[in-house]
Amino acid sequence: MLRETTMTESLTASTTVAEVLLRRPLAARILVNHRMHCVGCAIAPFETLEETCEIYGVSLGHLLAELNATTMESPGPEVLAKSDDHR
Repeated sequence: MLRETTMTESLTASTTVAEVLLRRPLAARILVNHRMHCVGCAIAPFETLEETCEIYGVSLGHLLAELNATTMESPGPEVLAKSDDHR
């Protein structure tokens, strides 16, 4: 079960991936752009951002900065269609 948090709390290394996706819907695009296959993963409710970054070789500090800069609003289809996959 996800712990209750307010929408204004910053994400931290100990935040689970499921909490991130619940609190910051645009985070899904950020994770995908980092080639992190967390969206829809059965482990997401149990794995922290720190653990996930270690597995995928992504800088925790950089990812947290990106995630905490995202809006907490639900994205529209035009936002979801954008990707950095062309890099």
